[in-house]
Formats: sequence, structure tokens, C-alpha cells
Amino acid sequence: MSEEVSIGWIGPSEDRTALRAAATLLLDLGVDQAVYLGEAGFLEALVSEWTSELGGDGRPFLDRVVDVAERGTPDHIAALLQGQRSIRMLSRLRTLPPAPSRAVEMLSGRIVLAVQDKKVLDEEDIANASVIVFGKSKDWLFKRFGPRYFFSPGPLSKGRVGLIESDAEGRLELVGVDLSTGGESERHVLQGTSSRMTVAG
Repeated sequence: MSEEVSIGWIGPSEDRTALRAAATLLLDLGVDQAVYLGEAGFLEALVSEWTSELGGDGRPFLDRVVDVAERGTPDHIAALLQGQRSIRMLSRLRTLPPAPSRAVEMLSGRIVLAVQDKKVLDEEDIANASVIVFGKSKDWLFKRFGPRYFFSPGPLSKGRVGLIESDAEGRLELVGVDLSTGGESERHVLQGTSSRMTVAG
């Protein structure tokens, strides 16, 4: 039996509010990690701001617990614990390594390779990967070439993020999620002789 894993993919954005909404949606969907396919510094600045809002002040968590226990009410303690849970969730947000490095994940025995710009890939990269995910694209893109799949969620302004999910049977599926509704826009099976697509009405 394979492990069930879900990875979210967020396209490049220049809108911090939109990026936060997309990250929130994927975290609420329970992804194991959400990978931002744009510039790392943009997400890192957002996470830093978000952590501060949740009460993270750079001090060790136990130090903050002691302070609240000494001076706060039970509600303050509950808020601190809830904030810490939310901060831990933010650790699921990831960025890609700087080019020309690549991010590599193994899902159900298949290599998922992720880069900002697919132009940095060479023949060996493509030959070894089953799924190639990239950020630089004008729109949502999903194409199959022989046994390989190429996917980009496109710019975040296009209103969709993607998920690649592996289930207990070892099947991979790619899911499009509409940011305005939080619902599926399409679903593709990435294993087998053909990909299956369903489009939400």
C-alpha cells in the first residue's frame, strides 16, 4: 500500500492578499505541503508577517507559555495554543530552490520535478521525471507527452491552484481548484494509458 500524500501548487503572484488566500485554501484542504512556484522572497515575507499576526514573536514557545500562564487568563492561554497550531501549519508552505536547482518529490514511486521555469531543464531531467511542474506559464497548462505529464497552475491571477494527490492504491491525480469557490474545476488521473478528465459545471 502506498502512502496518501497531497501537494498543492501555487502559481506566481504579485498580490500578497491573493497569495495568502490561496495558501489558506490549500492548508484548509489539508495538504501535506503547498509549494509556491514564484519568487521565494515574496512568500517568505508573507509567512513572516502572518506569523507575527498569530503571536509569534521570535521567542521560544515555552517562554511565551510561561509568560501567559503567569499573567494571562485561560482565554489567553487558549489563544496562544491556537496561534501556535496555526503557526505550525504555516511550516507546510514551501518555496522552490533558486534556479538552476530543482525541487524533487517521490510520490507513489514516481518522480515529481518542480521548477520556476521549465527552460532550465535538460533532457536527463525530463527523462527521469514522471511529472514536471513549473511556474512560468501564461495560463493553466496540463499536457501529457508519452509517459510524462507537464503541469503549471499559471499565474495566481488566473484564479486556480493545483493539487497532486497520491492515494493508498498508488494512483496519482491532478486536481484543479477554483479560488473563488474552493471547489474542483477539473481532475486528471496521471497513471494508466490515458488521463481521465472531469470538469465541474
